[in-house]
Amino acid sequence: MIQENRRTWKLVLLTIPTLGIYNIYFWYTFTRDLNEINQEDKRIKNYILVCLLTILTFGIYRWVWFFYLADRVQVTGYHMGVKMGPGPGTTLFCRLFGTFILIGPIVSDFFVIRNMNRLAKEYNADLKTNSKVVVQ
Repeated sequence: MIQENRRTWKLVLLTIPTLGIYNIYFWYTFTRDLNEINQEDKRIKNYILVCLLTILTFGIYRWVWFFYLADRVQVTGYHMGVKMGPGPGTTLFCRLFGTFILIGPIVSDFFVIRNMNRLAKEYNADLKTNSKVVVQ
């Protein structure tokens, strides 16, 4: 079962007192669950690796990773027949230009998390309907 009730406000509020540790945990479990839902060969990189690459590229890699993450959520939703919106371009635009008013990253996280929750609900519903219980 994939977690269906991720919340943006929880991510923001718990990241501050834990000095970013909850942020790492949140995105680690998010990418793990997305990779479980996604049936294609294209996998999202482990978030621990993303953190290291972000440090090495002075923060640029996280922007690229976030666009790729939003794209994978969108494409997976398309294949599952789940209506998604907005797309990866819009979420990256919110993240880039909204950074100047400090709300953009929160809004873009909200869009991606909301879409992932929709995917998780559909995936879990499919698991329940397709699972067979064998009684001996």
